[in-house]
Amino acid sequence: MACVGAAGVDGAGLSLTRGSTHEPIFGTDAVAEALELTQFTLGEGPCVDATAFGVPVLVPDLEDLRDGHAGRWPVFASEALALGVRAIYALPLRIGVVAIGAADLYRRESAPLEGEELSRALSAVDAVALTLLDGGALGDRDPDPLPLRSLEVHRAAGMVMMQLGVSIDKALIRLRATAFAEGISVETLASDVVQGHRRFEEAQ
Repeated sequence: MACVGAAGVDGAGLSLTRGSTHEPIFGTDAVAEALELTQFTLGEGPCVDATAFGVPVLVPDLEDLRDGHAGRWPVFASEALALGVRAIYALPLRIGVVAIGAADLYRRESAPLEGEELSRALSAVDAVALTLLDGGALGDRDPDPLPLRSLEVHRAAGMVMMQLGVSIDKALIRLRATAFAEGISVETLASDVVQGHRRFEEAQ
């Protein structure tokens, strides 16, 4: 993705908002994909906040607790550090005044994103939003695998909705919470549900 070179960061990921969920659709590397999937599973993190409030969320040092991020994303912060991420910057993807998602840029070393780097990153993210609006590709890497996995999650959420008699949003929350409690990805759990290996009951 163009914003990696523009901002001088180590990698970037992209999530889009669909209803009340933030779905990962692209990552420049394994760490970026893991960051997006972690936020999708937990329902917390900088991309969630950047999309909700429509403003950049810049964390120059995840180990610096004075920024307050540990309180906002208590689990995500520790998971990101475990992935070797020290700084993360979430920039909203906007179409006009509407935020449709966010791009997460990360660095392995602590550092602010400011000045020309921030300006170039914002311009690159705006270009990504326009590309998505036009139905274009995001770059050399094929972004299809992540959306396909997200579709399976929604299929599983529909099955859980029927099994528990709850709304689709509550079913997705149940999937996320169960996946986190069991230490697996929400995609892995969704696959088990879709294939009939797992079933949710009210007693759980």
